[in-house]
Amino acid sequence: MQKLRLLPLLLLLLFVPSLATAQAVRTEYSEAELVAERTGIAPGEKLWLALRLKHREHWHSYWRNPGDSGLATEIAWELPAGWQAGDILWPAPQRIPIPPLVNYGYEGEFLLPVAVTAPKDARPGDTVALKASATWLTCEKICVPEEADLSLALPVSAGSAAPDARWAGLFTAARQAQPSISPWNASVAGGAERLSLRIEAPGLDAAQMNDVYFFAADGNAVQHAATQTLRVDARGLTLEIERGIDKGKPLAPLDGVLVLTEKLDGTTARQAFTISAKPAAAAPLQAAQAPGVTAIEALLMAMLGGLLLNIMPCVFPILFMKALAFARLGRAERGAVRREGLAYTAGVLATFALLAGSLLALRAGGAAIGWGFQLQSPLVVLGLAYLMALIGFNLAGLFEIRFASNLGGGLAERGGSMGAFFTGALAVVVATPCTAPFMGAALGYAVAAPPAQAMLVFLGLGLGMALPFLLFSLAPGLARLLPRPGSWMTVFRQALAFPMFATAAWLLWVLTQQAGADAMLAGLLGMLLLGFAAWAWGKGEGAKRPALARVPAAAAVAGALALMMLPQEPAATVTEAKLAVPGSNIAWSRFDAAAIEMARREGRPVLVNLTAAWCVTCIVNEGAALSSSTIAAKLSERRVLALKGDWTRRDPAITQYLGQYGRSGVPLYVLYPADPAAAPEVLPQLLTEGIVLDALNRL
Repeated sequence: MQKLRLLPLLLLLLFVPSLATAQAVRTEYSEAELVAERTGIAPGEKLWLALRLKHREHWHSYWRNPGDSGLATEIAWELPAGWQAGDILWPAPQRIPIPPLVNYGYEGEFLLPVAVTAPKDARPGDTVALKASATWLTCEKICVPEEADLSLALPVSAGSAAPDARWAGLFTAARQAQPSISPWNASVAGGAERLSLRIEAPGLDAAQMNDVYFFAADGNAVQHAATQTLRVDARGLTLEIERGIDKGKPLAPLDGVLVLTEKLDGTTARQAFTISAKPAAAAPLQAAQAPGVTAIEALLMAMLGGLLLNIMPCVFPILFMKALAFARLGRAERGAVRREGLAYTAGVLATFALLAGSLLALRAGGAAIGWGFQLQSPLVVLGLAYLMALIGFNLAGLFEIRFASNLGGGLAERGGSMGAFFTGALAVVVATPCTAPFMGAALGYAVAAPPAQAMLVFLGLGLGMALPFLLFSLAPGLARLLPRPGSWMTVFRQALAFPMFATAAWLLWVLTQQAGADAMLAGLLGMLLLGFAAWAWGKGEGAKRPALARVPAAAAVAGALALMMLPQEPAATVTEAKLAVPGSNIAWSRFDAAAIEMARREGRPVLVNLTAAWCVTCIVNEGAALSSSTIAAKLSERRVLALKGDWTRRDPAITQYLGQYGRSGVPLYVLYPADPAAAPEVLPQLLTEGIVLDALNRL
């Protein structure tokens, strides 16, 4: 009789498939396992599997867009022939603020579901081994990369299998956490700096909205840590969001998850919706301004910065040329003196206006640009090198062209106003690699301000730069203090050729940083052709048959222009984190915004140095304050991570970081204390070793 009682149990074991079995992998911080929603799978059926992750308290892993830092969880499947696995269905994430960053992810225990489909020829009664390699990043105050090789033994059943009671609750929670398809139309508008996400959802009650947040699917689309400003009206809601490093690109569709938290009878309900917003024609939002700077303050700082720009190293060659002009001005008729001063000022202002107009036009087209942006182009750099070489040839007496000689200072002669105008224009052109004190905040305001205000700031910068020359022209007595004109001026003029040649050589070095050694060879050959053209042209002056000299001169110029087309920016390559900086005692690492927060979590301060090969101010600071053994020793003593970003070529990540500090160009020096809650310190644009040491001692 007892054997008869055991018979039903034996039959059950024979004809009912066993439960899906898997072995969990446990680490110090997480537990990972492959789980199935049902106890088996029928041939041709789709079944929900999931990676189950369970973290220690306060630890988390990341969504498909991890936010400001982190890595998305990945699953690599190893399935039998004919079996197929879909993509991860990501639950709506939560915000995980780690000031000043915001990350997106999950805490506690959760599932990442994946649909697996069995082939139609799968045989009932078989048990299939499904394998997957999972990698994830587990973080709290530190981050630990983790991985696990997981497997699941899944029975193949004749029909749909029963739910697996062990995981029913987790799969139910995973379904509830999945974003629903949005029932509303969505559109996105905005400008280079901000986005306006519009959701057409009539009837929403603003008083019931506890929280509204948009999680962008693209990590480059928005600034994750920036505040999202909500407006609710009778027709729906609008979120104003800062653009991310994609701010330099045309407006694109914006995909992601919109999470609304509503107040319901003393509790809250969290609803998530997938959003796909198409660009819509809308008035651009007003761009964010440099922090703490008003329009008047920006204008005053621009004028003061322009005044100080006259003593920056990049403008020294033009200052020499001005000195020659001042000497001639001192003995000229008073009306002519004023005209020369006004013409020079007009040249400065017109060139600044042209530069500002170009910058604003590119900004309106969605480009992320800043001060000195044109020097990121190898073509512009080589063109400037050619110009410096030609001026040097002219000053050395290799050839004479009236307008060119006026550039050097024939200001009291007939046609001197044109020479003064182009001297002012040239001063602006060679000043663009430099940044003077007060310029950073002013230009940071200008590149984000409305066009009229931006133009006013640039003109203020030009007025400050032209002011010394203008004052000399309006008060001729000042110019009479200079030495009397004489034969010394010819020698002085020829001596001025050498600073121009030095500037040309430096620009060729910049070209090498941008486009490689072949570009420098092209530049040198181009300068050789220009030198020949200048010599041939000079020989043709006053000759009976000047065409014999001018035809080869023109051909040489054409050859030099053709060589300008050769240099190109090399393709981006993957580079090591460490940088080899010749002549520097500091162990620099390559700039990475994510590395800043990682280092601070580890209790390390961070020094950020953003520079460019064409930035003379940057180069001077490197030699004077950022290369010494004293600074290197102090950085080592304080365990400071030194990060260096090179903006010689276009780099959207550096452009974005500059914008966070209201800057439009380099240099930028930021010192972060080890405490993540402490505010960073922005160092002056002109550095000395003492300034840097004092800042490090304050840590």
